[in-house]
Amino acid sequence: MTIEQLEDIAAVFLGWQCRLRQHAVRRSDGRPSAGMCPVVILPGGERLGSIVTVIVKREPAHATAQFQHLFKQTNDPLERYESAVRLLQNVYYQYPKEFSDELTASFNIGSRVAKRMLEIGECTLVYQQANQRYTVPCGVRNLDSNAPSYLATYRHNAMFNAKQQGAVEILQFVPRWEDAVAETGLSNQRA
Repeated sequence: MTIEQLEDIAAVFLGWQCRLRQHAVRRSDGRPSAGMCPVVILPGGERLGSIVTVIVKREPAHATAQFQHLFKQTNDPLERYESAVRLLQNVYYQYPKEFSDELTASFNIGSRVAKRMLEIGECTLVYQQANQRYTVPCGVRNLDSNAPSYLATYRHNAMFNAKQQGAVEILQFVPRWEDAVAETGLSNQRA
């Protein structure tokens, strides 16, 4: 596979993710759709179930600050949620090139799923919605709580999840695009 093909699959995937997320905040009150919740498969075929992933801007500081500001404006979880949806409804997902191709997901401290992925250091994320599926092998690493992607994911999720309190573990998934597979025209069966 050429560099251009690798960049193409990454760009097409990010474009698809942005469209799904834009649709979710505009028409589904921000609830994650199936295409945002990949099935996690470890080498050897062990399935760990589905997780919710976040896409983070390449330069996340501004968005992180916006989420933090909105969070501090009120203690009402519903108001926070509605503020986050309003923020994301506008142009947030309009430009896929602004997003990193490295995905994140948060887990409670001590999560069995996070522990298994970190032990092995790799997994495959299978995203599917409607007639599209992306099978994306990834390296997995734990983010330091001061890392920009950690802060962006934490602030994003705090707006949507009133139960998120204190420390969480945030994993970063680094795609190996050279091994990724994009499929279209599929039936609606889940991976």
